[in-house]
Amino acid sequence: MAIFDIIISIISIAIGYFLGGILPSFIFGKLKGIDIREKGTKNAGTSNAFKVLGLTYAIPTALFDTLKGLLAMLIAFSLGAEHIIIQISGLAAIAGHVFPYYLHFRGGQGNATATGILLYYLVYYFSVSIAQFWQFFYVILLLIVLLVIFIYISKSGSLMPMVLFPLLGYAVFYIYPTSGFNLFFVIILIHIATIGMYKVITEKKLVITDERFLSSWWRVAIRPVSLLFLIFYFIDVQLGLTVIGVVSLSFIALDIFRFLHKRTNILLTEKTTAIFRKGEEKKFSTMTLFLISTFVIVLFFDLEIAITSLIFLVFGDMFGKIFGLAYGRHKIFEKTFEGTLAFYGSIIIFGYILYTMFNVPLLILISGGIAAPLIELLPIGINDNFTVPIISGAVMTATKVFFL
Repeated sequence: MAIFDIIISIISIAIGYFLGGILPSFIFGKLKGIDIREKGTKNAGTSNAFKVLGLTYAIPTALFDTLKGLLAMLIAFSLGAEHIIIQISGLAAIAGHVFPYYLHFRGGQGNATATGILLYYLVYYFSVSIAQFWQFFYVILLLIVLLVIFIYISKSGSLMPMVLFPLLGYAVFYIYPTSGFNLFFVIILIHIATIGMYKVITEKKLVITDERFLSSWWRVAIRPVSLLFLIFYFIDVQLGLTVIGVVSLSFIALDIFRFLHKRTNILLTEKTTAIFRKGEEKKFSTMTLFLISTFVIVLFFDLEIAITSLIFLVFGDMFGKIFGLAYGRHKIFEKTFEGTLAFYGSIIIFGYILYTMFNVPLLILISGGIAAPLIELLPIGINDNFTVPIISGAVMTATKVFFL
């Protein structure tokens, strides 16, 4: 890079930072004799300007905060800065908003500035080509459906970036694999999602009080680790079956041993709940049934169906439990309507990934996606970890045989 280009780059980024550091909410607050960072949510942003100063001051604050990142990028472009520097200038505006030097690096959250840049990127993606336009349009429709589902469940918008943005980030890399905007787009998504997560935590938007879940939450959290079994299957079919089979047999043997040895059974199910839950004294553990069902679906179903049924179970169960326990209001059998709806939301998210990454036929995804949450919802009397993947896998196999 020539010295002139270096100078232009430094100037562009510096302009972005200083533009970002202009905080209308702080200025308006000072004019009214207050430090907005000490009022309301204690940050110098648009939402706090509305809460503390009112709509009259919130509107110009929102406009400037939303546009200043784009203004920084426009100035960098006008100066002849390179593509990457232009994007960094926009990010510098966000940094300036969050860490203004003249306020001891304590400003706002940069959400509005990031949103302005996000909207610019979205417009760009839609304008690339007609074919890609329609691909991206369908993704946006899916995101709207998910938005409706999870807004209804949680009655809050703070969770939405964490739920929707991973799919949006994946979609742009899939649809626009060579775009120079992708990395910066994802950085923007991460920034907004991080703010959303912070609000969820600080404002207690997601609270679970169920003691059974709280004592064994890690069981749900580590479920995705089970997908590592599929790596062995991809390397070699026999290797995959052997690994899953050995682990399954180990848990079966442990269950049988504790059935025969009463003291061990009490120790594992009542005094230490690291592996077994209380209530599993006389039956195979949830972990064992999950491993058995994993072995069965990998052994008897096609790879695409085995992957789909396992992913639907793992992530559907996570979404269903978390949202059902936090927001469940309408009881259906032993589950909640909100938990089942969240399960369907996870089907949409991971169904799209399966459709694009593994070319799983849409009809198979639809049949399995409808079946899995229904099986989990119905009081069959057999553990969901066993029934959901096997029955949904059978439904998808029947769909493949008779309709594809």
